[in-house]
Amino acid sequence: MSIGKLVSFDGSRGFGFIRPDDGGPDVFVHVNDIGLDEDELRQGRLFEFEVTEGDRGPKAVNLAAVGNGRPPRKERPAGGALSGEELQRELTELLLSASPALTAGEILTIRERLTAFADQHGWLEN
Repeated sequence: MSIGKLVSFDGSRGFGFIRPDDGGPDVFVHVNDIGLDEDELRQGRLFEFEVTEGDRGPKAVNLAAVGNGRPPRKERPAGGALSGEELQRELTELLLSASPALTAGEILTIRERLTAFADQHGWLEN
């Protein structure tokens, strides 16, 4: 089983793509192969799935939503700072869950400014 985030889904065409957490290539997903109602397929949601070989490459099947759609948080000691990369990942998840209509460009701009702000205040791990 793999875990990944739904990065796109076109409801009118019935397909989209999942980006695996392991960093591999995006995986095709079709509404007929998922075992879920189409209304559960929201961009940014986290799924567990199996990968099979489809006619045009890897294909996700047997999807199951993971938790509330967000990746599990890593436990860190009290007072532990985040790296810039960890902060950007957390900000992306927070922004997607707060406002799924944000564009990628808007998310990148907000992330960049907040990360720079945190860095200026010494809130990030060196």
